[in-house]
Amino acid sequence: MFNDVLEKEREKKLTDGGLDINRLVNISLVHREGNAVIRRHLESLPLQSFDSILILADESVEDSAIQADFRSLATLLLIRDIQAKRLPFRDTQVHRGSFSQGSWIGDMQQASDKSVIISEILDPRTKNLLSMSKISDYVLSNELVSMALAMVAEDRQINDVLEELFAEEGNEMHIRHADLYLREGEELSFYEILLRARQRREIVIGYRFANAERAVINPPAKSERRRWSLKDVFVVIAEKDE
Repeated sequence: MFNDVLEKEREKKLTDGGLDINRLVNISLVHREGNAVIRRHLESLPLQSFDSILILADESVEDSAIQADFRSLATLLLIRDIQAKRLPFRDTQVHRGSFSQGSWIGDMQQASDKSVIISEILDPRTKNLLSMSKISDYVLSNELVSMALAMVAEDRQINDVLEELFAEEGNEMHIRHADLYLREGEELSFYEILLRARQRREIVIGYRFANAERAVINPPAKSERRRWSLKDVFVVIAEKDE
């Protein structure tokens, strides 16, 4: 955890928020102090060794969504640039996007293959910049809250579903291998896969083909039969495997 809040004050905020550090399992919390928009502070971190990084909006400027997003974007670009300079260059013949190798954003895209960065943004207009850069994914937190409120306002029973999904225990989203629901080359409709998943007390909400980059959520042609591969995966709502 890296920010400019003093460690003692930070621990107090975490404790007041309900976190019991002694109960953490399979995770260690390491505190580092510094300003996330100052390059020399970020360079003190072993950023090239991180598999994933989460950039949260600065609560000290949350009253201005644009300013908070600017700080998040500045941190993102600094991290990617530091990673690009520390990671060994890979001479690849095919490069993602329309940016050439050797360009600053091309180097950052190469660094993005090494580690995943998820940025929290507050203003919907900022997501266009992140989508164009292809060097980070994002969570639009304000929009998520707004959508949840709209769904509950439309149907109060949705609140029970949201509480179940966002609770620490119970059902949550998982990625399941196709061999749990079908055989290699079997022709099935999405509805038929739904029925098979129900026998496992699971709900299939989407799928991703083996040769596709993105998953299809709530597919429109659910009754259309297609040939599936065991390399395909499904997005399901289910309880955690024991």
